[in-house]
Amino acid sequence: MKKTSIFYIRLFAMCGWLFLFVPSSMHAQKQQKIIAVQCKGNNYFSEREVVEMLPVKAGSEFSSDLIKRSKEVLGETYRQEGFYHFRIDSLSIIFSDDSTAVRLTFYVTEGVQTTIQTLEVQGNRAIPSAQLLALMETTAGMPLNEQLLESDIRSLLNVYSNNGYPFTKIRSDSIILSNDSSQLHIVLLIEEGPRVFLNELLVEGNTTTETNVIVREARMGKLELFQQKKIDQVKKRIERTQLFTSVSEPQLYITKAAAPDSLIGGLAITVNEGGTNTFDGILGYVPASQPNTKGYFTGDIFFAFRNLFGTGRKALVKWKREHELTQELELQYREPWVLGYPIGLSGLFFQRKQDSSYVKTRLEFRADVALIEELSVAATVATESIYPAADLIQFSVFESNLLSFGAEILYDTRDNLRNPTDGIRYATQLQQGVKEITGPQKYLYLASDKRYIMQKFSMDAEGYLSPFTRQVFMLGVHGKQITSSRLEVSDLYQFGGTTTVRGYRENQFFASKLAWVNLEYRFLTGRASSVYGFADVGYFVRPEDANRKISAQEKSLYGYGFGTRLETGVGILNITFALGEGDSFSEGKIHVGVVNEF
Repeated sequence: MKKTSIFYIRLFAMCGWLFLFVPSSMHAQKQQKIIAVQCKGNNYFSEREVVEMLPVKAGSEFSSDLIKRSKEVLGETYRQEGFYHFRIDSLSIIFSDDSTAVRLTFYVTEGVQTTIQTLEVQGNRAIPSAQLLALMETTAGMPLNEQLLESDIRSLLNVYSNNGYPFTKIRSDSIILSNDSSQLHIVLLIEEGPRVFLNELLVEGNTTTETNVIVREARMGKLELFQQKKIDQVKKRIERTQLFTSVSEPQLYITKAAAPDSLIGGLAITVNEGGTNTFDGILGYVPASQPNTKGYFTGDIFFAFRNLFGTGRKALVKWKREHELTQELELQYREPWVLGYPIGLSGLFFQRKQDSSYVKTRLEFRADVALIEELSVAATVATESIYPAADLIQFSVFESNLLSFGAEILYDTRDNLRNPTDGIRYATQLQQGVKEITGPQKYLYLASDKRYIMQKFSMDAEGYLSPFTRQVFMLGVHGKQITSSRLEVSDLYQFGGTTTVRGYRENQFFASKLAWVNLEYRFLTGRASSVYGFADVGYFVRPEDANRKISAQEKSLYGYGFGTRLETGVGILNITFALGEGDSFSEGKIHVGVVNEF
């Protein structure tokens, strides 16, 4: 019994020493590194080219998986060049004396390179063979690349679908190899199928928008030839109306046969109505600060109707009162598709009471037409009147009238107007008119010229890029300039705040020339929602106003912060927290507003 106990004690002790020794010996074992890679038997590729294409490299760690992948890459590369009988005969693996260094040598047999001798298409009637073959990258004299041939077949199918043949089928009817395996004879058999004409658009899901509004936006004619590139535009056109939360891909259906080789059908789409009315409002009351004075309301009220009575017509009402003596009123209306043509007519009424100095009233009419999907042009005519306050005891501005004409170009390739991830938007506008000074009589002597030309130019460009999923980089570049022999404060642009350089009060600055850049990095959180960080940089010039004893001003400014866009039942709410130049955190500005989708 004692001998047995001693035996087990010795056995456990030996096992313990063994477990202690094995990890230390494994830890002491050095990694095996590849110090050289060679290839023998290759002629088509040089040895350097072979070594560069292989995953296994000198200096990499030796592993069976790496060797396996290298063999696969070598074989696939040769097959793409037409060496269908290529094989790896053997692989020499030589270890150094201490087994830490490895030399690899691949021994290969390339075999005969097989190239295409003839390439034919058969069965085609609508499109000539020469035209089809000219569209293919696969040609006689080159090795057969299966992936390239498949890509060529897809290209041919695309050509047929854009010429009225959506049911075309193409298959490799025969691939014949010569006796010496050096040449291929390829025949593609085309089954064109019937030609299809579209005669109607079937719409489902529209509960508010009239069907004829959707049909006209699709711009489909009667008995229009089926063309896939035009079908792809149907969905995009309807989406750009911003009336729907989603639009399905158009589905082709057939209604009847028009002839033995042609069919008549239509497209079916499903839409989901979105919220097209926007309301935003905030009111505040400022009580009287002194005896015998009255309190007053301040606030910002915004109404937008983007689908009046389901007809696609738009109307906007906006009122803003910044303080007791300054307020704005804006009214807009747009009539789309005038007389059945893609021409839009719109009108604008704008009035601003600036402090107790003057009242500016602007009336503008605009006509726009889409030349192509992304490009539209517009013409404008506008009148503008300035009325200084009658009870002023010192000069502020002249009473004047301005009649101007303008032109605008808009190019827009954004993939989504509400929350774009790709594309650009570029708009430029030029206006020119004649301004006439009519009063006040007691200050007319200050005006050397009572009639002069005024010109305005503006440019807005925005680009969108998505470097990662649900992340978007936006760059906006903007500029405005007004030129004239005389400029008053009522002529100048007002900027600063939500839509220009954030971190400053709304309309804090006046300028005759200004430029600003907006940078945003957005994280998309919903269909039209996002959170983002931003940085804005601006520059402006304000001319001297000798009559009001105001010196010329030239200044650069910047702002930065973060914000969010939230899709709500009343529209897209934009909230930002911004710091201007020299601001501490407690001096940050909070900008709140509804994104104008008019």
